[in-house]
Amino acid sequence: MKKMIDAPFFTQFLKISNMYTIGAVVLLLVALYSLKVLKEKKVNFSKRMIIALVIGLVLGVVIDLVGSKNSIYLDYGRGEISVWYGLLGSGFLKLVQLLAIPVVFLSIIKVVIDVKGDRIKHLTGKTFATLLGTTAISAVVGILVVKLFGLNGADFAGDLTEAKVESMANIASQSFPEFFLNLIPNNIFSVMSDNGSIVSVVIIAAMFAVAIRFLQVKKPEQVAPFVTLLESLKVTVNSVLTNVIKLMPYGVVALVSNTIISNGLQAITGMIGFIAALYTGVIIMLLVYVVILIGLGVNPLTFYKKAFTTLLFAFSSRSSVGTLPYTITTLEKNMGVSGETTNFVATLGTAVGMNGCAGVFPAMLGTLIASAAGAEMNVSFFVLVVLVVTVGSIGIAGVPGTATVAATVTLNGLGYGHTISSIGAIFGIDPIVDMGRTMLNVAGSMVSAIMVDKWEGTFDKEAFNSEIKSVEE
Repeated sequence: MKKMIDAPFFTQFLKISNMYTIGAVVLLLVALYSLKVLKEKKVNFSKRMIIALVIGLVLGVVIDLVGSKNSIYLDYGRGEISVWYGLLGSGFLKLVQLLAIPVVFLSIIKVVIDVKGDRIKHLTGKTFATLLGTTAISAVVGILVVKLFGLNGADFAGDLTEAKVESMANIASQSFPEFFLNLIPNNIFSVMSDNGSIVSVVIIAAMFAVAIRFLQVKKPEQVAPFVTLLESLKVTVNSVLTNVIKLMPYGVVALVSNTIISNGLQAITGMIGFIAALYTGVIIMLLVYVVILIGLGVNPLTFYKKAFTTLLFAFSSRSSVGTLPYTITTLEKNMGVSGETTNFVATLGTAVGMNGCAGVFPAMLGTLIASAAGAEMNVSFFVLVVLVVTVGSIGIAGVPGTATVAATVTLNGLGYGHTISSIGAIFGIDPIVDMGRTMLNVAGSMVSAIMVDKWEGTFDKEAFNSEIKSVEE
């Protein structure tokens, strides 16, 4: 084994140089085979997703516990295992993310074309009201959990990487108008190749859709082939998505276990106070959704039962944009939300008013840093935090790393942008808290879709209460 560690072929090229890596890869293969057997035995998709989550958690914890005190594991094993698990987990996530741009583009065009008359104006207003309204509530929750757990900004001092410091500094140097100016696209091809430019994609899609609506009246025969092409593309993308979704349980195992292994249990336990506070905030918001759904006359138990696999994937993937195709499928196929509302609200929900990444989290950081800097913690300050977080949540694209942007914008808005490095330790465990944040983003987006659809009078309650349809179909 010593010879393998000394050989670049094993350590640099093959990335298998020790028994820890070999054992971890074997365990992953066994886990994947077990899930394949369950599928052959016709175990339903939701149960396989739960089993995949449990297997992923157990794999991650066991592997890190076994190797955490061994220098070979720490110097070679952890990095190699992360690479191999990333091959499956990140590879699967990329397959989903590659569909994000076409799904957003085609969904927005379809909504704007199909909506009758001036209804698009009402739909836009109601969508922003619900997404930003729930974000404001989540900001209040973020403040509350900081106070509830008695967190102190000084406890989370730590160094940030040079790249992250530079990235945050660039964001902090932008004024509010400049931040939004950067959302306006100037190159359609560069925008379409970047999942971080979802807002720009929405703008381009809206421009195309408005032009199509105009031409359908003025030059219907000339624009008809283009509309047919777009409809064919949407059907094709949905078919590709269905095939990718079938692989989801396998991807979840690798994503969850790799998150634990690559960060290490020691880093997680060292930040347990902040992690517990954030996940308490997530749970509180999930309960807030229960109250909202009951107020709408919708059974929250049915909602969470049908949303479970979507939320589990959001939790595992840490990407609201990556989860978008699945979010749309679940809302339209299983929750009785109209296609127009689903496509519009779910798509905007990946860039506007994300309750976890752009709500709870930046409110927590804003409160932590302000209190550490000696700011007076009074009602006017808390109102300012909620206002800055809510307005700043507009245009924050839902890809991994979004919360860093949201936090920087919030701290800059509160006047503490230059102090963000004083809580650098929080960003060291970002993948762990990002799982809960992303799940909350998607849950909030789905609840908002139901709220808007009820508001519009197009919600199909009978379809919502019907049996769950498999997303693999």
